[in-house]
Amino acid sequence: MDKRKTSRQSGKKDLSNIPLLTGECPTMNKVAFGRLEVFLDFKQANHYLETVNQGSSKILVTTEIDWSWTRILERFQGVITNQGTRVSRAAEVLTLMNKPAVLGTKRATEILRSGTQAHIVCDGNVALVYLVGEKPT
Repeated sequence: MDKRKTSRQSGKKDLSNIPLLTGECPTMNKVAFGRLEVFLDFKQANHYLETVNQGSSKILVTTEIDWSWTRILERFQGVITNQGTRVSRAAEVLTLMNKPAVLGTKRATEILRSGTQAHIVCDGNVALVYLVGEKPT
């Protein structure tokens, strides 16, 4: 059966080829794939760090980061933030840690949900966020 027909019949749209968010990238030519974990502040993320083991690949989604996040960032394959540019404090931290990131999306914490699978791609100075699989319409 044609995959397109299946998607239409199930009422779902395949968004895996359309970037959901864009931003700036401090580390060129990097990719990350994993389950999203959304935290609105450092306190939430730190609690997560204390209660959950490293486990599978994850991508951190938050409003902004700085040097205080270093211990938390070690557990994630990549980062998506609402604020920041490729010359911000977040960019400095992520570049030194060699982590792919999508900075300055403005609304990542509003749109993205924990548990969703995503793929981030840093291509030059532009970074893109793709959802993996299908999302309900």
